[in-house]
Amino acid sequence: MTRIVNGGRSREYRSELREQQAEETRGRILDATLRVTARGIATLTVPAVAREAGVSVPTVYRHFSTKHDLLAAVYPHAMRRAGLREFVLPKSLDELRDRARDIFAQVDSFDDVARAAMASPGSDQVRAASMPRRLALMRELVDTFEPKPRPRDRDRIVRLLVILTSSSALRTWRDHLGLSVDEAADDLDWVIRAAVAAAGRKDR
Repeated sequence: MTRIVNGGRSREYRSELREQQAEETRGRILDATLRVTARGIATLTVPAVAREAGVSVPTVYRHFSTKHDLLAAVYPHAMRRAGLREFVLPKSLDELRDRARDIFAQVDSFDDVARAAMASPGSDQVRAASMPRRLALMRELVDTFEPKPRPRDRDRIVRLLVILTSSSALRTWRDHLGLSVDEAADDLDWVIRAAVAAAGRKDR
């Protein structure tokens, strides 16, 4: 953004071309992060991403102020890259099954690079960076459940949801057990309902 001074007054001038170039560079950096992660590099570094993207290290930091910010943007970028929409939080336990199916279908639609990235040892850093957001989303969901679980049970159910909606859980259902996306969503719904029912028992 450039500031133009005219007659003692200043106004902000936005260059659409510059913004488009910045967005393209940001996308290149995120694509490079996926490729570096997919190669199985356990220690993902900003210089490695910069080299892969063909940009300087300061350019990476200009778009992502910290390495944590870069890694947190990888999963949403992979979704957009696959033409998928942002996850819509269920409004109740009754909506969970359909939303779980959406999550699994989206992860199942990732291309080979995104799949390899999410399955590689380097993806641990990506998961760690995105974990606060995922935990916050699942807490928001569990807070809609009736009857409301006690705080300790609420935290357990939140952790269970995070694990069961992960890409590694989907790979277990799909690749190792041979289940469909619908069957995986049914299993997740059953497990969470059983956990909520157990949390609500008065004899515990």
